[in-house]
Amino acid sequence: MIDILLVHISDLLNQNFKNQNGVSENKVVVSNLPDSASSSQVELENRIICFLLSIEQETILKNKNGRMGGSSSGMMDKFAPLYLNLQLVFCANFKSENYLEGLNYLSQTISFFHQNRIINLGNIQGLSMKMDKLSFELSNLSYDNLSQVWSAIGSKVLPSAIYKVGLVIFDNTPIRSITPVISATGSQNPD
Repeated sequence: MIDILLVHISDLLNQNFKNQNGVSENKVVVSNLPDSASSSQVELENRIICFLLSIEQETILKNKNGRMGGSSSGMMDKFAPLYLNLQLVFCANFKSENYLEGLNYLSQTISFFHQNRIINLGNIQGLSMKMDKLSFELSNLSYDNLSQVWSAIGSKVLPSAIYKVGLVIFDNTPIRSITPVISATGSQNPD
C-alpha cells in the first residue's frame, strides 16, 4: 500500500511539473538515494528524489476499539485499524551546473504541497476503502537533527524538504469473531 501511495504522489508532482514547465520527462522519481558506485546514479541525476524516511503510528487513534457493528448476525470483532504517518523526503539531486534548476523544482514541490495540503485519493486500486485522503505537513528539523538524518542515510546533504504524510490506514485484518445479537430477552417467573 505504501508503494502505491508514493507512486501516486510522484505522478501528481510530475503532472504538475509538466503543466507548469512544459517538460515531457518525469522529474520526480521514487527511489533510494544512489551511492557513488551505483549504476542508477545517472538515471537519478537532475531529478527530485522521493523516498520514505520513516513510519510512525498515529498515537491519537491508537486505542480505537476494534468492534464494529454490521451484520444482522451480530457485532464483528477484529483488530483495530492501524493508522500511520509517513515521513517522506523530497530532495533535489541535480548536478552542480543545474543546481538552480534543482532549487526551482524543490520550490515547486513545496508550493504544490502548500496549495494541496489535503490530497483526495479517490478510488486508487490497492488502497484501503477507508483511506480517502492524505494530509501533508512540512516538517521543521533543526540543523542538528537534519545533520543526523543525512548521516543516518549515509548520503551527501542535498537540498530537501521533509513532509509528514498522515493518515495511512491499514485495515485488512480478518474478522476474529462475531458476537451474536440478542434478539429477545426472556423473563423467568420463579413461582
